[in-house]
Amino acid sequence: MARLYVGLSGYSYKAWQGPSRFYPPGLKTADFLRYYATRFRTVELDGVWYRMPTEKTVHSWVSETPEEFSYAPKAHRQITHFLRLNRESLDVVAILLQRLTPLAQAGKLGPILLQLPPNMTRDDERLTAFLAGLPPNHRWAVEFRHDSWHAEQVEALLRRHGIAWASVETDERSAEHRDTASFVYARLRRSRYGDDDLQVWADRLRRAREAGKDCFVYCKHEDEGSPWIWADRLLELNGFR
Repeated sequence: MARLYVGLSGYSYKAWQGPSRFYPPGLKTADFLRYYATRFRTVELDGVWYRMPTEKTVHSWVSETPEEFSYAPKAHRQITHFLRLNRESLDVVAILLQRLTPLAQAGKLGPILLQLPPNMTRDDERLTAFLAGLPPNHRWAVEFRHDSWHAEQVEALLRRHGIAWASVETDERSAEHRDTASFVYARLRRSRYGDDDLQVWADRLRRAREAGKDCFVYCKHEDEGSPWIWADRLLELNGFR
């Protein structure tokens, strides 16, 4: 059966520390990642969307996590929000990949998420040119946040390049499940999950893994929330706890 990676969207949240919280009281902030890696074997790097990581930071990501750990960077906003997948954005993709080289060399670079702006409407020509320019030796996932993208032609385009359609569930809408890649990328963004909700996801992930697809799943980061409870339960429902 294929692999299951379940984690959180980020790890460096001071509000997660304290009695009955994720991080034990007294744990130094500098040790958050090492501790996190004892609980989960993947993390979505939400902070990369805001700023390109330094060489020192990337090397620390390699050294502070075990061999089988996987990082899923959220592509820098220059690519998706400022340049909006135009031709120049591929130059920024190259810079990002160069920064992430140590992760790739260590076998710790997982899928890279391209989250499009909610006001970016469907443009097949732009998307076609952008996807054709992405290095195919990396796993890519795209999160569409405007309904105009929800079309069979867009789905077929992603499938042609082996790029995952990110299944994203929020309080406002259900996830779009589109089979476009050799792996699954899911983001659980609702403010609350019950056991029945998580069982539905667990069953879906089990079926995908039985079909040979690695699954990467990330629970919403909230300073005051407890997404690790949902992640732990999802792993438990799949027999990993």
